[in-house]
Amino acid sequence: MADSGLTTSGAPQTVPPGFNPDKYETAPFLNHRSSLLALTIFFIVFSWTCSIARLHVRCIVQRAPGWDDFFIVLTMLSTTMGSVALCIMTNLGLGRPVFTFSPPELEANLKAVYITMATYPLSSTFIKTALLLQYLRVLTGPRIRLLCKAMLFIAVLLGIGFAICSWFACYPVDAFWHPDRKADAFCWGFGSRETNEFRHALLGQVIGTAVADFIVFVIPVRLYFQPNTPRATRLSLLGLFFLGLCTNMCSIWRVIYIIETTVANNDFDPPWDNPTAMGLASYEVHLAAVCAALPVLWPVLRDTWNRIFVTREVTVTHEHGVFVPKNPPARMQMQQVDSDGNGDVEMQSSASQRDLVREDENPEKAPGAEDWNPFVGDERTGLGETETVVETLRGRGWFGCKRGAREKMGWGLGVKG
Repeated sequence: MADSGLTTSGAPQTVPPGFNPDKYETAPFLNHRSSLLALTIFFIVFSWTCSIARLHVRCIVQRAPGWDDFFIVLTMLSTTMGSVALCIMTNLGLGRPVFTFSPPELEANLKAVYITMATYPLSSTFIKTALLLQYLRVLTGPRIRLLCKAMLFIAVLLGIGFAICSWFACYPVDAFWHPDRKADAFCWGFGSRETNEFRHALLGQVIGTAVADFIVFVIPVRLYFQPNTPRATRLSLLGLFFLGLCTNMCSIWRVIYIIETTVANNDFDPPWDNPTAMGLASYEVHLAAVCAALPVLWPVLRDTWNRIFVTREVTVTHEHGVFVPKNPPARMQMQQVDSDGNGDVEMQSSASQRDLVREDENPEKAPGAEDWNPFVGDERTGLGETETVVETLRGRGWFGCKRGAREKMGWGLGVKG
């Protein structure tokens, strides 16, 4: 940034009167181009990967697409547009003090600001709608469904209101990025020339969004405390809650940061302060998209990994008893000689001893030999008739749930109930 009148620490070489020189002593982390680009590109790739995998599971594997998947697509398109505009702004002076801009640079920067400002309320509304529709697919309680529908109505109303404030901040619209035309244009809200009006509009948006995000986040918490929720499902919910907490932390951090820069210090410098606020807004939506994708992906990932890392234990049990041939020859007769039940059994032959030996020497000629099966048992396993094999499949894979029981375990958010 040295070519823009800034020192290596981020502070301008000369600070005009009316600006706080201490503000520019140290540049925030996201004011550095490399930091902002690295984080933004990472979140774009991460959220797109999870969202595409979610759509594959819903549309190809489960063959059960829904309206929540449609709004996930809209979320990714709108938030990617805003994130790409944020990356482009790093070449248009984002992160520099406003007094270092030339008029053409300021105009180009404000055009990119308008794109990010117009896409954020869309992204925020689309992701809340997708999450609430996803809740409605799996939650069955009448009260919780009523809460989801009420929050869906509120989220849509907030989105429409903030979208109008962003899209039509000035009339005509191009007066937003042409400061010299603002005198003859009607500007309000985010485009207002009055500092207090702009501050109130900005705080209203970030606080309203943060509160709505928190309510949407806590709706599925009740699933964790249900007594019939399996342990594996609770562990999965903990991971989901962690990502949801990160999403809300971005939102809360953004609120605190904007209050500090616009209210507490009263020295808001949009190009200098916007990287942190815009970056947190972008990362918040990307993390929310990942939260919406994981409940759909997790059962499939868990099943796939447990199929690979599975332990098979085979137990062979031998049961010894009285040997009884399956198909005795016709010449052999079992005759009970003791009718009193003392258990003595005598084997008698219907042929002479000489004939019996001759028939044994050539058993194929013996009468009834075609019905004789010399092997009693299972020819495939080599076990006798009274020997059994018990095979126990213990599917304790990486995710700690038995195979076979996995199909009965839904996460509570990704399986249609």
